[in-house]
Formats: sequence, C-alpha cells, structure tokens
Amino acid sequence: ILLKTKSRCLFEQAAIKTYSQARIILNFAYMKILSKSYFLGLMGLFISLNVYAQDKSLILGGSVSDSKKYTMAYLAPLERGMADASANGLINFTNSDKQVRFNFGINFSSAITPSSQRSFDINDLGLEEFKASDPNKTIAQSISGSDETIDIETKTTYYKPHVGIPIYEEVPLAKFESPAGIGVPLMPLPVLSFGIYTFGTHLNFNLLPNLHTTKEVDYVSYGVSLQHNLEASVPAMKEWTVKFAVSAAYQYTNLKYHLDIQPDETKIGLELTADNGPYDNQLMDVDITSIPLQLIAYRDFSSLTLYGSVGYNITTSAVALKGNYPMYIADPAHVLKVGVEDIVDPYSYNRSYNHFRFDLGLNYQIGFMKFKASYTLSEYQVFHIGLGVSI
Repeated sequence: ILLKTKSRCLFEQAAIKTYSQARIILNFAYMKILSKSYFLGLMGLFISLNVYAQDKSLILGGSVSDSKKYTMAYLAPLERGMADASANGLINFTNSDKQVRFNFGINFSSAITPSSQRSFDINDLGLEEFKASDPNKTIAQSISGSDETIDIETKTTYYKPHVGIPIYEEVPLAKFESPAGIGVPLMPLPVLSFGIYTFGTHLNFNLLPNLHTTKEVDYVSYGVSLQHNLEASVPAMKEWTVKFAVSAAYQYTNLKYHLDIQPDETKIGLELTADNGPYDNQLMDVDITSIPLQLIAYRDFSSLTLYGSVGYNITTSAVALKGNYPMYIADPAHVLKVGVEDIVDPYSYNRSYNHFRFDLGLNYQIGFMKFKASYTLSEYQVFHIGLGVSI
C-alpha cells in the first residue's frame, strides 16, 4: 500500500510540475503543426500520393468479377505499403532520471513499393470479360507504378449504329485505358504522437485527424503502442551493455474516396431508362489494420540510443465499393443499342499480409528535444523520422 501511495504521489507531483510546460508545448503543436496553411497543405500532398482514382470503365465495362480482380492487383501496394508505414515509428526511448515524462511529437513513415509490385500482367489475373486490345501489350501499372497505360476492352461486343453501308459495325461493349500509377513508389503516413513514460514503460497514442483535404477524399489514422524496457522488471539487466525491450501496437487507417461514375450519355446506341440512377452515393472504402510485435535490443550512449529489433507484422486490409453504379450491357432484343444495369455495392474483399520485419534505428535526446530515425527491412522497406519533445 505504501509503495502504491508513493508511486501515485510521484505521478501527481510530476503532472503538476509539468502542467505549464505541457500547455506551452500543446499550444505550439496546435498552432504550428496543425495550422491549416501548413499541415493540411502537407496532407494534400500525401493523399495525392496515396489515392488515385481508377478508370470509370472498370465498372462501366460490365463485369463485377473482373473489376474486383483488377482492383485487387491495382491497390495491393496501397494496402501493403500503408500497413507497413503505419507499423513504424512506434519504438521509443526516453533518457531521463524522472519517474514520469510526457512526450509529444510528429512521426513520418514512408514505405517503398518493391519493383515487382509496381506493375502486373493482366493475363495473370484470370479475367473473364476484359482483355488487352493489343495482345502484345498486357503489362498494366499498379497504383505505385508509372503513368503508362494500355488499352483494355471487353470480349462482349455489340452492333454500333453506323451511317452508311453497312448500317452497323461490331465493336467492344466498352473500351478504355488502364488506370495509370502515381509515378512514385512511396506510401507515406504522418501521425501526431502523444504519450507518457513511467517506470520503463512507454504508452503512446498516434493520431492523424480526419482530414478533408479535397471534396473526394477522407483520411484518418489512429492507434496505440506499448513498449516495456525489461530492465525495469529485471534489475540485473541495468548492468548489461545491451538491454532488451518488448513492444506491441495497434494502428488503424481508413481512406474514403468519393466517386462520381455516370454512364456516358454521348455513347452511340446508349439507352437509359427511368429506373437508372441516381448515382450520387458512390464510395470506395479502404480499411487497413496493423499489429506489429517486436523484440528490441538496444544500447544507451548518454543521449543517444541505438537499437535493432526483430518483429512480426499482423496486417489486414478490407476494400469495399459501395453505392449505386451503372454497368453497360448488350441488349439482345435491340442489337443496335447498349443498355445500362444498375448494381448496388458491387464488391468487397478482405486479405491479410503477415510477415517478419527487422529494424535498425536511433533515438537522440538533448534536453527536452527528441529526434528518432529508423529503417525497416522487409518486403516493403520503410524509412521513418520523428521529431518531438519530452517534458
């Protein structure tokens, strides 16, 4: 009981002593880091790297199954890269004799898409309705690929009205360019971090507020991390040159892209009915969850801490295309016309991406200022830097 009372008193004294300092730091964070002129503009850049709208004809082409397969190949680097980026920057060290310290900062991580996943062969997707217009050009780009495109068309055809003789010509139901990549193989994620360090344990909360940098995109990420330095529980370890820590975290990222896919009313032979539409509730919803587990070996050099870790990432992603969408269909009763069929919530899918990881990093603290950096070796390499204060 006495030990518990003493610990609680130490905590309360530290909290009272640092109250005015915390107010200054928080005011700085909100005024500088979260200022619309700076932070929102920065987020606009990051989101433009993370989101790239697919060609509308993937839906209009008339095959839900093929659209889903293509989406899974196209968005794979986004789902995997963001999962790995969000699992980084969660290792913390605080060099202090104080029993309690409060930490505030901003972390930036960016995953690099491996070259093998920046493009794909559409012939390997098992498509049933879509095909390359040119059999010699079948390599399409993923979201992390270049801005190159290839022509894709449907195997289904219809008779397009034609002025002259003959009065029609047989053409694909839909023909379109493949979605281009963003031209940058990076999947970045910045988050604000705030937490507490006490008795060898770091408890941190990581947050990217729900931002509306454009009318099409909503973007949010939040999570919690817990790290325990084992020397706090094993006193003999304090004399070791190399010490150990364990950490676990949970980070959730959600991205919503509001779509506006309408049938092309200038398409020759298109026939709309009063039952078609409206198409004002279209949304692509992407959920990404990361749970990194790590064993950390570290060594202190006064203000500098160097560390290496081995870990395992448990990650899942869920993508859903929601809302009402138009799809072209060949009309067997009127061969010179193209009909439109509405479909609600066309598809969704879930998949996991679990893998081992190895980290090398450093934590440097001078006074109340902290700097940290790390490199993660895995299929998606990740670079991380963080700036913050510890009071």
